[in-house]
Amino acid sequence: MNLRMLAVVAAALLAGMLGLIVSIRYNGAGPLLGTSAGRWLAEHVVPSHVPAGMHAADEGDLVGPLALTDLDGHAQPLPAPQGRRVLVNVWASWCGPCRDEMPLLDRFAQAQGTGGIAVVGIAQDDAASVRGYLRQVPTAYPILLDDAQGNAGVRLGNRLGALPYSVLIDAKGRLLRRKYGPFASARALQEWIAEPGQNP
Repeated sequence: MNLRMLAVVAAALLAGMLGLIVSIRYNGAGPLLGTSAGRWLAEHVVPSHVPAGMHAADEGDLVGPLALTDLDGHAQPLPAPQGRRVLVNVWASWCGPCRDEMPLLDRFAQAQGTGGIAVVGIAQDDAASVRGYLRQVPTAYPILLDDAQGNAGVRLGNRLGALPYSVLIDAKGRLLRRKYGPFASARALQEWIAEPGQNP
């Protein structure tokens, strides 16, 4: 391969990576991030949103305390699993895919009752915007606010800053799995939360 052809290939690869970075930054997680290979590629190519000295959780890590508040500004820890798995969804009122996904998460939360998987939303948004949105689209599950820097999302493993972002935490507080982007359907959500060997 001659030098000119190599330069063209390198320029095309660079343009593709820049396109991926811009797309994730402005359009949220896409289909690429729905795959393990795509997530790995994005997390190793796109600049990380993890501040120096902060640990972004991986599967198997214990989820430590998070700096969250309720909509009135009172400190509120992430609810302890208490023998249940917890689905945490990081979202924002200005995020279209987040808004599209919330009714599905709400139906799922209501179907869980008191013994199933607990659902918690963490908004990377201001309280007034969240209240306004929840007046239009109420949820049966608790909504908490992340700090202004979005550190809870990062500590839950969101290295890309993409929304929506979900994690499943086991009954002992360990992060089981992570997902960039919205759940496409109730079946997709059931498959994602299913334990190994369990039919969704």
